[in-house]
Order: sequence, then structure tokens, then C-alpha cells
Amino acid sequence: MNISIIGCGASGMTAAISAIRNGADPECITIYEASDRPGRKILATGNGRCNLGNEFLDRSCFYVSDDRGRTFVDGILSSFSTDDLKEFFDSLGIITVSKNGYLYPRSLQALSVLDALVKTCEDAGVRIEYSSPVTGIKKTGDRILLNFGDCSEETDRVIISSGMGSGGFAIKGIDALGIFDGLGLELRKAYPALCGLKVSDDIRSVAGVRAHGKVTLMSEKTDLGEDEGEIQFTKETVSGIPVFQVSRQASAYLADGRRVYAVLDLMPEVSADDVSEMIRKRIRMYPEREAAFLLNGVLNNKLSSYVLKRSGIKNELKTGQIDYDKTVRLSDNIKALKFDITGTESAEKAQTMEGGISLNEVRDDLELKKHKGIYVAGELLDIDGKCGGYNLYLAWATGLIAGRSAAL
Repeated sequence: MNISIIGCGASGMTAAISAIRNGADPECITIYEASDRPGRKILATGNGRCNLGNEFLDRSCFYVSDDRGRTFVDGILSSFSTDDLKEFFDSLGIITVSKNGYLYPRSLQALSVLDALVKTCEDAGVRIEYSSPVTGIKKTGDRILLNFGDCSEETDRVIISSGMGSGGFAIKGIDALGIFDGLGLELRKAYPALCGLKVSDDIRSVAGVRAHGKVTLMSEKTDLGEDEGEIQFTKETVSGIPVFQVSRQASAYLADGRRVYAVLDLMPEVSADDVSEMIRKRIRMYPEREAAFLLNGVLNNKLSSYVLKRSGIKNELKTGQIDYDKTVRLSDNIKALKFDITGTESAEKAQTMEGGISLNEVRDDLELKKHKGIYVAGELLDIDGKCGGYNLYLAWATGLIAGRSAAL
């Protein structure tokens, strides 16, 4: 029995390993990868350290669209625990360590994980075909036909595990969801998730700055979510984990044409009144010092200059020359620095994508209900997780389930 796997990423290689461990002949397994090398997204996770998973696993860590999604998540969590994750990587020769509940390879190198997966597949005899994008799938009786554009190939079982963002399909300019065309399935449009947010303001002066703070995402008067941690600034985006955690909500609202804005609290550990008192006290104590001294030791120098400018306070002013209204504005900008969001980073830069094939279309074993012998795993499923290793957890878990199901 031939098993074809589309996508040589986390879920694809895991599916191959799982199929072998459940009795499939490795020499009858082929992985088709659209790009010229495997596991691009693996190398990018955890800032290159590969955040394999998280010791805290709960339904609340995942986003789904309906009741079927919630029961699906419960099934995944009950069948693949954190201990199972550690055991799986131990079987590949990867020692895992926990850093505040976040699981990493002990080497803290994503390359270690990628090498272990690739070598396990290759040593077993799995064939990996690079630069081989599958552009379509068709059922012909009990056989499955894979389309490669100018040629096709028959197979017995297919596991579709290609990513929708920065994987090979994106590099080749192919719509990953387009592979399902003609199969009559319910698909939910995909949008970038866990990504930076583009802002309307000119923030080039603070590019590269990292600062602890809290991000609150809003649309009109609706609170879309908030998170606290290290905020990062680029030439055109606000980024970092707390921004990633609310970015999927921004994608959905922006797609609907609704206004979205982010409010940054640059001193979340103190109250607005305390910030106001700090500013007034510094003015009283040092009336002859330059305006920049008001935030000396409080914020990063570049960020301090930006906030002062947003508050209408010129550098050449002495602190004693700053009028009351500007001190109020400065305090407000420290506690509630507002940015209109104009868009998200591209799918290629996003850590994952929301949307995909409806979970109503797949059985618990990840086989399509309408098409026997075709399985779906990984990012293509309409389920995504929060930042913290949850999306890679989904890749490993669904890959193991799909591989086992295809082999039996």
C-alpha cells in the first residue's frame, strides 16, 4: 500500500514516522515537498530554538469555530499529552527541557529537531521529493490521483499536511487550500495569525526597540483581547508575543472592513495616577533639565523620544516649561499609546494561519468523511493555537494520528 504525504514539515514528517511505527512499509511512503528543502517553519519557531509544545494543555489554548471544533480539541488533548510529546521526541534522540512551561530541545536549536525528523525518515527508507508541489487531488474509484501540474501519479492513501503560510506552497505562489478544489469540502478562508500588526504612524525611529508592556486590541468600543509581555517595534509594525496573541482577532476584523486599533500600556505595573505623579515630581525637582529627562530610566531612550514627540513636547524645552496639558498627554501616552492598525504581516511571516478545512469534514482519525483514504493534518485544519508551542503541538499530534490512521 502506497502512502503519499503532501508537505515535508512538522506534521508531514511526523505522519511518516507514525505510519512506519504502525506497520506501513517505509519504502512505500513518499513525501512531496513544494520547496527545495524541508521544515522551513520548524527552523523559525521559538526564535530559532523550536518551541515544541507547552506543559499546560487546555482547550482554552486553541481557537475553533464551532462545537465540533471543541470536541475535536478535547479528543486531541486526551490522545496526546505533554508526556506523550516528550516520549515521542525522546524516541527521536531529542531531550526536551521546560522553560517556564515552554518545551524546547535541550540544545535550544530548531535545527536539532529538523535533523532528527529528516534523518529518522531517510534512515527508514522514506522517499522525499523536493520541488514537487502537488496542485490537485482527484478520487478515481478506490485510487487517488495526485496532480503535479504537467503530470500525475496514482496512490492508495494521501495525508495532506502542507502549511498555508511560510511553507513551500507560499514560496511557489500556490494557494494551499486550492488543493481541495473539486472535492466538495467546506473551507474557511485563511488569514495570518500570530504575526506583527502594521500601524499607520511613522515608527521608524523606534525600530528595533523592545519594551515590556501590555497590548489591548480594540474595534470601536469592543475589547478584542489583551496580553502582556515584551513588545517589539519594527519599521512599520508592533510585534512580539503579546501582539501575536491578539493578532488573529485583528485579521478577522480587518477582513470585515472594520477599524482596529491597539492600545499599548508602557508601564502596566503602575497606575495612571502614579505615572502622572512621577512626571509632576520630576518637573518640580528638576525644572531646568531637558524634557527628555522626564522619562530617563523609565523607557528606552528611542521610545522615550517618540512618546515625548507624540505628546507635543519638544526636546529643547526645559521640564519646567512644559504646560499642564502636555503632562496630561504624556501620562496618557505612557499608559495608553494608541495605534491605528492598517493590516497584518503577510502569511509568509506569520507563525500560523487561522482558517482552513472545516473540522466537520474530518473524522476523529483525520480521514475526510467524503473521501476515503484522504487524511488532513497540521495547519490546513481549521484550528490554531495561541503562542507558546501550541501550534507545533497540533502539528505533532495530528501528524501522529493521521499517520497511524493511514497505516491501519
